[in-house]
Amino acid sequence: MLTDREKRVLTLIDDSKDGLVDYLRKLIAFRTITPADGSRAETDDYRDLQSLVSGSLAEMDFDLESWEVDTTKLDRFPGSGVNPHRDLSNMPVVVGQRKGNGQGRSLILNGHYDVVPPGISDNWRHDPFGGDVEDGKVFGRGACDMKGGIAAMIQAVRSIQEAGIELAGDLLVQTVPDEESTSMGTLSCCQRGYRADAALLPEPTGLKVLVAMRGSLYGKITVLGRAGHAEVTHPHWREGGAVNAISKAARVIQGLEELADEWRTQPDKQHKHLDPDTILPTVIKGGEWAVTFPEQVEILFGSIFIPGTMNVREEIEAQLMRVAALDPWLREHPPQLETAEWLYGAEVDESEPIVRTGLEALGDLGLTPGVMGFGSLTDAIHLINYSKIPAISIGPSPDTAHMAEEYVEIGELVNTAKAIALCIMRWCGLAEPGE
Repeated sequence: MLTDREKRVLTLIDDSKDGLVDYLRKLIAFRTITPADGSRAETDDYRDLQSLVSGSLAEMDFDLESWEVDTTKLDRFPGSGVNPHRDLSNMPVVVGQRKGNGQGRSLILNGHYDVVPPGISDNWRHDPFGGDVEDGKVFGRGACDMKGGIAAMIQAVRSIQEAGIELAGDLLVQTVPDEESTSMGTLSCCQRGYRADAALLPEPTGLKVLVAMRGSLYGKITVLGRAGHAEVTHPHWREGGAVNAISKAARVIQGLEELADEWRTQPDKQHKHLDPDTILPTVIKGGEWAVTFPEQVEILFGSIFIPGTMNVREEIEAQLMRVAALDPWLREHPPQLETAEWLYGAEVDESEPIVRTGLEALGDLGLTPGVMGFGSLTDAIHLINYSKIPAISIGPSPDTAHMAEEYVEIGELVNTAKAIALCIMRWCGLAEPGE
């Protein structure tokens, strides 16, 4: 049941729809693309976006802190995803904190401002960084994932203040880089000591409450062969003959597919809200010349797994050894496995009070409340696992995330701001006038 003060805030959000859209368009205009490994942010867009956010928070009397993440100083542990060689300079973190009167619960609002590359420009009808508005939608890279969420949470806080409401609990707003790659921006916030009783991330969820997400491991498998002239008949490889690395790699790929099939029905790989663990070869590189036996193939892969999985690398390695045991060449020249730092999955118990707060907020907006899982991961993994903060996500539809012609429906953007505002007020509590 909505209170009169809550209704006032929701009306202010409705009345500020144009301002909300304009703010999102400004965010989209900043080309804050997640740098590839081995590169760094070369423009001022990242800083300029954070200057806009900092200015908004300063206008609302938040105490601000900003820093650049030194990846060499982050604590590394299983599942952290920390890559000490990644350069996050020129991509600042901003944290704003506004104290309540000490009588309520504290809440973190967390959003990432980095976006994936736009891809092939010809696949876009709208400028990926133009923030075009058409047919009730805002188009652009990051429109739904998740600059739309950042705009919504800023508007939610602004409308609460415009309604003359003071919160009883502390409110923290974090805008961070690098979620699309390593999640080290939020991990830095966690390791810097920022804590709260709960957290809310406006990631795209289709206006459901996200409570579970899978972890990830990416890596490379190198399969060796032996070079030789492709137009010449060769003796057996034990007698010095050539070996086709592509043929051997095909057996490895088949083995990975078999492993994915096993995981699909394995009891300990099942989850109420998530698909089972999987592994998928995504890139293959091999061969140098059309008339030469390929002597090496590299298979890049991604593996995604449910929360609680801690040994996926060992499972992949064991499968590679099983494949190698069935082939004499591979048995003596086993596939070589290399993996990046992996990121754990995470989940929040549905009985957590913040989950109920999110569900009730959606219901009171006339939406159909529900909980969901997400096949990939978000920065909530570190809030949940490292900082032990129950964290949920509520945001617009994820259907066009990472796609050409990404967009957010303005109606969903407004509802996201409303849901966040209700969660803030109900979680933190309202200070009585004069307190």
